[in-house]
Amino acid sequence: WPVQGEVLTNYSVETLAYDVTMADWRTHAGLDIAAAAGTEVRAPASGVVVEVTEDVMVGTTCANLASVPTVEVGDEVTVGDIIGSVGATAIAESALPSHLHFSVEREGQSVDPMELLNG
Repeated sequence: WPVQGEVLTNYSVETLAYDVTMADWRTHAGLDIAAAAGTEVRAPASGVVVEVTEDVMVGTTCANLASVPTVEVGDEVTVGDIIGSVGATAIAESALPSHLHFSVEREGQSVDPMELLNG
């Protein structure tokens, strides 16, 4: 797991879930895992960093990381490497308690992160 904590919001792309921040019903292509701001986020798998982004609604990189991750594009990571810390950069999820929004894509398609985490 990238952080240890209670799952606040499950992955839901087939069924709409109520979003308390945006006050509407929408899909949720990730897991929201409760963790205090500043908690280290660890790589849940080995690989190469292919993108580091900043989005006004979902925050830095893996949505809601602190604004300055500890990795850059091209860095190789192994399971457990620190890749950043939990932040409060995701405006679209600001009504939730402090957490990491963790999403996974395989070949450009969203997949349930539990497939990776429960292996």
